[in-house]
Amino acid sequence: MAGIDFNQLCADILEETAIELKREIEDAQVVPKNTGELELSHHILHPEKNRSEISTSKNYARRLYMHPEYDFNQGDNANAKGQWFEDWETGGKYENRAAEIFIQKFRQKTGG
Repeated sequence: MAGIDFNQLCADILEETAIELKREIEDAQVVPKNTGELELSHHILHPEKNRSEISTSKNYARRLYMHPEYDFNQGDNANAKGQWFEDWETGGKYENRAAEIFIQKFRQKTGG
């Protein structure tokens, strides 16, 4: 692996991991959906090369996220709920998913 910028490689894989997680969250249909604007507003931020995160620019997203007791319309997204990232956070049923995706992509890119 001579000549490979390891830091850049990892930063690229981290961003790809965040994109894949975003796709999985959308496919899980957990984000409340009325017009689809909230779901579409989620984007990948990577202000530092060793960190990526999924964020939204919608002001009302925090209110919806922090109130799982709301009665979310599940017509368009069957599993819509508050705290829609919780399954991918520590303690959630997919808590290791980010690491799994990262390792898979790392192996693909390095042949390992």
